[in-house]
Amino acid sequence: MPLKIELKPHESIIIGESLITNDGERTRFYIEGNVPILREKFILREAEANTPCKRIYFIVQQMYLSRNPEKLHAMYLQYVRDLQNAAPSLIPYVSPVNECIINADYYGAIKAADKLIKKEDELFGETLKGNL
Repeated sequence: MPLKIELKPHESIIIGESLITNDGERTRFYIEGNVPILREKFILREAEANTPCKRIYFIVQQMYLSRNPEKLHAMYLQYVRDLQNAAPSLIPYVSPVNECIINADYYGAIKAADKLIKKEDELFGETLKGNL
């Protein structure tokens, strides 16, 4: 069964290794096949990865989109170590991300990393905004 995608005007989506940006009209299309797909609300650009949890999210996103995600595992572990040094209270929230990565469920890892970012913002939001 194909996946139906509707894009709002100027909304972006990543399909495989391509970033697609819609023009000024609403668009609907169907995708068949097994490729990574990431809607704009889940896309984090590298320049936006400016906190420990956002860096973790960004590298997990790269794993999801990569043909060889294992090559990014070492960088992911470094970012987790950085988080452990910066905010040890957030380490328990990394466990669901780790579990998904171990099971090669990179889309699930993105969802878990999104929750990690929300927790980071909940605990340190104003502090982080002042340091950026």
